[in-house]
Amino acid sequence: MVDMRTELSLWIECVEAILIDRGVLDEDGQLAWEIDSQFPKEIEDALDGFIENPIELVGLLRISRDARDGRPLSPAVLSAAHLMAREVLQALQSSEIADESPSMSRH
Repeated sequence: MVDMRTELSLWIECVEAILIDRGVLDEDGQLAWEIDSQFPKEIEDALDGFIENPIELVGLLRISRDARDGRPLSPAVLSAAHLMAREVLQALQSSEIADESPSMSRH
């Protein structure tokens, strides 16, 4: 069975890869623009209700990277990051699927 830290590490690597691909993060995994800026519209739409601004994203990435690197985290923080990373990954993956599907007329 995969432990929570390992699972969180895998999920955050996927989140980082998607965000690098979308130009939100640079190749080093840092925000590609000013932290007080807004998300690109497609990312904002995908993360609506999960992550409201880049500062929250940076916090999730920092905590998740700390978990991946084996730094001490309280069980509550680890659990919250685990849940949030899963939700963010699912939202980004759903957004990618929607972006790749043929356009359908919307009424």
